[in-house]
Amino acid sequence: MPEVLSAVPTLFDDAGEVDLAATAAHHAWLHGRVDGVFVAGTTGEFPALDRTERRALASAALDVFGPEHVVVHVGAASTRDTMALTRDAVALGVRRLAVLTPYYLPADVDAVTRHFAATTAAAGPAAVYGYLFTERSGVTVTPSEFGRIAAETGLAGAKLSGAANDRVGEYIEALPAGGRLWSGADTTLAAVVRAGGAGIVSGLSAAFPEPFMALAAAGDAGDAEAEREAQAQADAVLAALRGSVEGIKYALALLGHGNGALRMTSPAVPDPEAIARLVPAAVS
Repeated sequence: MPEVLSAVPTLFDDAGEVDLAATAAHHAWLHGRVDGVFVAGTTGEFPALDRTERRALASAALDVFGPEHVVVHVGAASTRDTMALTRDAVALGVRRLAVLTPYYLPADVDAVTRHFAATTAAAGPAAVYGYLFTERSGVTVTPSEFGRIAAETGLAGAKLSGAANDRVGEYIEALPAGGRLWSGADTTLAAVVRAGGAGIVSGLSAAFPEPFMALAAAGDAGDAEAEREAQAQADAVLAALRGSVEGIKYALALLGHGNGALRMTSPAVPDPEAIARLVPAAVS
């Protein structure tokens, strides 16, 4: 069955500190509703987290979901920090890691290759997935380039976000044998799986998991009518939250998880009324 991993937001208290109690409660609520969680990624506001906080968030996810159902993002702007985060995660028992390309300063293919090679070396037996998000990192890696990098460095696959998802089939074809790929485009699960992908990493499912799990189940069963219904529900979630961290956190606050606060600067919640209309169905 396709895998739905929730890209969980980092919940903060009123003082702006990481709220581990609220995080644990949110994980407990998600457990059994999704296949696992993706920790400290873009939805988790990782650039605004320090090393100690990222280690604590990884530990909290492991406590609820166990190592087979947790992917921890260890990306950082520098290879040095990425290696440190990788060692921290592996020491906790994490078995699946994701690593964004270097970001902010320009990086060519050779630099990206060195960065990923250092990460896989630090990870030891843990699986490492390359994370491509050109709009945030400023670094473009084409499908053919990624295939060569993955083969050379031992990456286990990829997680795509942004425009890279427009070429999801090409990235899947370029993967070495046994490689797996997840899309960060929440509502494209059916197309990703039909192209040979493993599933989605979905920020929207952190607040509204049911439509995405229903979409996975319908596709797995070959039930076209159930798939159409689940797709419509997933599309409605995307339309209301617009894929934004602030929208996801607002929805979670309405559901009783956290206070909706972001640590990073963000726009206003896109459409509070539309989000509120989705909540009764989520709690019914």
